[in-house]
Amino acid sequence: MAERYRLRLLAALVVVVSASSGCLALDPRVSLDTADSAVFESASTSGSWAAGQVATNVTFTSNATTSAGVTRLNVIADGQTFDTAVLDSGQSSATILLPTNGTATVVAANTVNGTTVETRNATITGESVV
Repeated sequence: MAERYRLRLLAALVVVVSASSGCLALDPRVSLDTADSAVFESASTSGSWAAGQVATNVTFTSNATTSAGVTRLNVIADGQTFDTAVLDSGQSSATILLPTNGTATVVAANTVNGTTVETRNATITGESVV
């Protein structure tokens, strides 16, 4: 009976490690290129770890969601939409999800007239656990 329990525990451990391989990171950090940005002021992470994604707080310039017209943020990773945030006029920050240990593109869009206001690259790093 104890032998079966150990085998099941080992099998479950192998499945968990295989499924999350390279996705669990401690102390994730995000670097968002904000130089000369008309939309993005800063980006910071919250929490000390993430499994597959990092919650990131993005702060906007004072006119990003007003006169610049940004109404949505799209996070693109590996050529696919990873996350989307809908913004209200006058909103000064938003939380978006970024993939752990990699790169993503953050696209600020105006959904009213269908234009891209600005595109910035984000680099996500951390100490990989598995």
